[in-house]
Amino acid sequence: MTLQPEAEAGPASARPQQADPSLRSAEPGSPAWWQARYAERDRRRPRQGGLTLDRITAGALELADREGLEALTMRRLGDHLQVRHTSLYRHIASREELLIETVDHMLGEIRLPSLDGDWRAGLEQGAWEFRRVLAAHPAVVPLLTTGQLLGPNALRAREHALGQLLAHGWAPRSAVHVYLTVTHFVIGAAVLDSGGAARTAGQRAAMAELFASLSPSTHPVVHRHAELLNSLDPETEFEFGLRTLLHGLGHLGAEGAPA
Repeated sequence: MTLQPEAEAGPASARPQQADPSLRSAEPGSPAWWQARYAERDRRRPRQGGLTLDRITAGALELADREGLEALTMRRLGDHLQVRHTSLYRHIASREELLIETVDHMLGEIRLPSLDGDWRAGLEQGAWEFRRVLAAHPAVVPLLTTGQLLGPNALRAREHALGQLLAHGWAPRSAVHVYLTVTHFVIGAAVLDSGGAARTAGQRAAMAELFASLSPSTHPVVHRHAELLNSLDPETEFEFGLRTLLHGLGHLGAEGAPA
């Protein structure tokens, strides 16, 4: 997982003692890195009343929400948490690792839907809940596209969704396809919204005016439907897309998928 923002590594004396050399050699965010990270967490004993990874990533998310991703440096985060920034390196070896862990912390805010009811209702509720969390943290959303989501909170959501699909009769291969399709739809919509593609009422009106000004001889369809093309807000577009997607998935019929 390669992140473009500044990679800020701590001084060797402040970095966590990593018994597993995989953490030093693996690319942060990669499967090998996460595997070593999990093993390291199992070995580490938290200090009573000390700084925790959860407190660090919660503070990082607060800082990104308030000041943007560019402001999220180890030094600035230390100031925000009112601790020496060198103390952060016992838990996080670099800014790149901080960003990866912060994304997973954000995913921990997702409230998993009930396993009761049919699979469509569960996926729809889960998709809307995922969208709610991403909309609350637009500065962090672009990081979702920089690598696989393999942290504990991401795996928790993955386990829940796949388990629900399998419990409702989906074949394993189809369940994986359905889960990934819906997840990528939610992320794609959120990335577009956070990147400025979401249109305010004023922006939609301006685009409608532009389309209406086009020559009917060169753009007859766009000219004719100028108002309609910009009448939908992002939430309405998402609702239509999600329901259409779930309706289509329900008619797969392959590999024993339920109708």
